[in-house]
Amino acid sequence: MKTIAAAMAALVAGFAAAAETWTMESPHAWAREKGAVKVAQLPDGAFEVRHTGAADWCVNGFPCIAAKRGDTFELSCETEALADVTDSNPVQFGAVLRDGSGKVVSWSFGTAAAKPGGPVKTAFMVPRGVATVQPRVLGTGRAGARVRNVRAVRTGNVLSHPVTALATTFENGMLRGDVVGAGFEVTDKRTGRTWRPAGRRSPEVEEISRMVDDDGAVSMTYIHPESLRRWRATYRAEKDRPEVVVTLEGEGEMKSAIDYPAAFASQKGDRLIVPMNEGISYPVDEPDELSGRLVAYGGHGICMAFFGVQEDTTGAGWMAILETPDDVAMVSRRDAETKLWTLGPSWESQKRQFGYARRIRYVFLDQGGYVAMCKRYRAYAKEIGKLKTFAEKAKDRPLVDRLLGAPNVWCWEKDKLGVVSNLVAAGIDRFLWSGGGSPEEVAAMAAMPKVLVGRYDCYQDIYHPEQLKKLGRKSGYNTEAWPHDIVWNSVDSNDWRHAWGVQAKDGTWTYCAMMCDSVAPAYERRNVAEELKTKPYNTRFIDTTVASPWQTCWNPAHPMTRSDSRHWKMELLRILGDEFKLVVGSETGHDASVPFCDYYEGMLSLGPYRVPDAGRRMSEVWTNVPERVEKYQVGEKYRLPLWELVYHDCVCAHWYWGDYNNKLPSIWWKRDLFNVLYGTMGMYLFNNRQWAEDKERFAESYRVTSPVARATGYSEMTDHRVLSADRTVQESRFADGTVVTVNFGDAPFALHDGTSLPARSHRVRLGSRK
Repeated sequence: MKTIAAAMAALVAGFAAAAETWTMESPHAWAREKGAVKVAQLPDGAFEVRHTGAADWCVNGFPCIAAKRGDTFELSCETEALADVTDSNPVQFGAVLRDGSGKVVSWSFGTAAAKPGGPVKTAFMVPRGVATVQPRVLGTGRAGARVRNVRAVRTGNVLSHPVTALATTFENGMLRGDVVGAGFEVTDKRTGRTWRPAGRRSPEVEEISRMVDDDGAVSMTYIHPESLRRWRATYRAEKDRPEVVVTLEGEGEMKSAIDYPAAFASQKGDRLIVPMNEGISYPVDEPDELSGRLVAYGGHGICMAFFGVQEDTTGAGWMAILETPDDVAMVSRRDAETKLWTLGPSWESQKRQFGYARRIRYVFLDQGGYVAMCKRYRAYAKEIGKLKTFAEKAKDRPLVDRLLGAPNVWCWEKDKLGVVSNLVAAGIDRFLWSGGGSPEEVAAMAAMPKVLVGRYDCYQDIYHPEQLKKLGRKSGYNTEAWPHDIVWNSVDSNDWRHAWGVQAKDGTWTYCAMMCDSVAPAYERRNVAEELKTKPYNTRFIDTTVASPWQTCWNPAHPMTRSDSRHWKMELLRILGDEFKLVVGSETGHDASVPFCDYYEGMLSLGPYRVPDAGRRMSEVWTNVPERVEKYQVGEKYRLPLWELVYHDCVCAHWYWGDYNNKLPSIWWKRDLFNVLYGTMGMYLFNNRQWAEDKERFAESYRVTSPVARATGYSEMTDHRVLSADRTVQESRFADGTVVTVNFGDAPFALHDGTSLPARSHRVRLGSRK
C-alpha cells in the first residue's frame, strides 16, 4: 500500500489548474459595537484597522467569488503592529461561505490568525452546498494592525478526478461491514442488528481515494475541507474474532480534532457504558446533559481506554478499545434527529501534528453487555502489560497486603497517636493513615502490624516568588523549580501553564506554575530519600499525578508530548515502589498506572458528580444532598463497577478526600453498601469532635466493609448482575467464590433461593477458594 506522502503527491499532481487571484479593493469595516472600529486605506494599497471594543469586527473588500465543491483557495496577508495600539489581539483571515440562495453557511471558514507583526496564511477547500466564497479580515476584542498584500488565490479543484469505484465492504464469519460516509456500518450476523453511523453523512470530510488490500482491508483517503488536512483510514476485520480494527494515518499539521469513525446510532433500550472513574452507564434517552468530552489521557476523563453501548434486554452491543490512547477523547453527543445519546472517538494532535498512526478496535458482542466488555478489556490489558495483580506486587513489597481491607483515614488533629488509639479501641485495627506525623508518631504507627502510614506529596504545583509574596508566605511546594522546570504552553517563555489556584486575602486568585513531568522524578527521588532518614513511612500519596491529564511542554530544555508525559508520570510512581519499596497511592486513578500504583483516592467518586468545590472544602460536612450527587454519585441506576471488573485484584479504589463515606451523613449507608458490593474500602475524614459524635457509626462502617474487601483483595471480580427491574438489587461475584448481594431499595426483595433481602441491606457469602 502506498505511503500517505506518495498517495498525496499523486493526488496533488491532478489538482493543477490555472490560478485565479483577487485582492482587497476599497476596504470597509464593520463592528458589532457601533463606532468601535476605524479603517484607513494607505497610498501603497495597505490599510490600517483599529478596534477598541470587546466584541467582533471585520474588514470587507472582496467580491463574492463563485465557487464549486472541491475548489481550493489560499488566503494570505502581512500584518504590522501599530505603535499606538499595545497588546493587540490577533488578526484573522478567513471567508464567508454562502449557498445558492445567498444564505450564510459559515461566517469564518478556514480562519487563521496571528498577532500583528506576522503573516497570516490559510488554505481550504469549498465543501458541499456552497456557491460563493467571500474572504475577509476579522478579529475579536481590542486590536490594531497595518495589513498589506491581502490576497485570495483559487489554486485548483481537489475533486477534479472521480474516486475509483472499488467496493468498500469487509467481512468475516461473524461480521459484515461497509465504509459509509465518515464512518462505517456493521451487521452482526449472530444477532442480526446493523450498527450504522448516527445522523446524516458528515459534511466535515470528503473522500478523495480508496484502495483494497489483497487481505481484504479497505483504505479510504479523506480531505478535511476547512484545513486541507489529508489522512487515510484503514478497516480490517479480524479473521477469527467479531472485531474490526480501524487505523488512521496522516502527516503534517493538525489544527483540530478528527472525530472518526462517526459514532454509531443508538436506539431506545440501549445503554451507554462509560469507564469514567469507577464506572457509569446512561440510558441513551437520558434527559440530562452528559459530560460531552472525556479525555482518555487523564483521571478526569475515562480511566480505562474503552467505551461502548449495550442492549439492556440482550446484552448485545459493541465496545471500542482505544489502542493509542494518549491523544484521544470519548465524545458523547445527542443525535440531532433521534435525540438519543451516542459515543464516538475524537483524535487530537500530538503537539499540533498528526504524528503517529492512531488505532481503535471495535468489538461486537452478541451477549454479556458491560461484563463482557470489561473481560475483553482485561484480556487486552494483560496482553499489553497493564495488568499487575496484588499477588505479583506483594511478592516484591509484602506491605501491600496491609492495604487490603484497610480504610483510608484522613485526620489533622495534633495528637495523632491519640486518634490512632481511638480507632483501635473501636475495633478499627487495620487502616491506612494518610495524615503524616512527627518522626516518633510515624515510627509508632509503622510498627503496628496492620497499619500503613503515609503522607501527602505533590510534584505538579510550583509556588513562585510573586505568588508567595501575594499570599504572604515564605515557602511553598517545589519553589526551587521556578522558572527553569515549568511547563510552557508555547515557544513563548511567558506563556507558562497554570496549576493549582490559591485565593489571596484580598479575594483575588493567584496560580501555581506547573512542573514539567520529565523533571519531577529527580525532585521526588531526592525528597523522599531525605525524609525517610527520619520518618519511616511505608506509604506515599502523590497528588494529581494520574488525575491531571498527560501534558505537552514546549520548553526547549525539556520538551514533552503527552506520551512523554505519561512515561514520566509512571516513572514518578515506579520510583516509590521499586526503589523505596513503599505502598503507592495517587489521585483519582488511570489504568496506565496500574503496574505502579496500589490505591487511588477518588476512583470511587465520579468526578462530575461530587459536591461543589470538593477539592478545597474537604472537611465540610453536607447535611443536604445535591440532586446530582443523589442521582449519579450514589445512584445505583447509573453506577457500574467497571473498574472492579477489570482491576479489582490490582489496585484499591477509594472515595475522594472531598467525597468520603461520612461527607454526607444521610447517604453514608449507601456508600457503605457500594463498598461491600464492590469489595472496596471506605474513606473517613474527621476531627476529634466528629469522632466522638459518630464513633459507633465509624466502627459499624468498618465492620460492614472490611471483611469483604479483605477476603476478595487478591481475587478478580468475575461478574456483576442487576437483579431487579428498577436496578436497586445487585450482585457481585469474585474468583474466590465470594458472592455479595445488595438491596439499595426501600422495600424487601425476594431472592431466587426463596429468602428475602431487607431494604437497605446486604448479604455476603464468603468464598473459600484461594
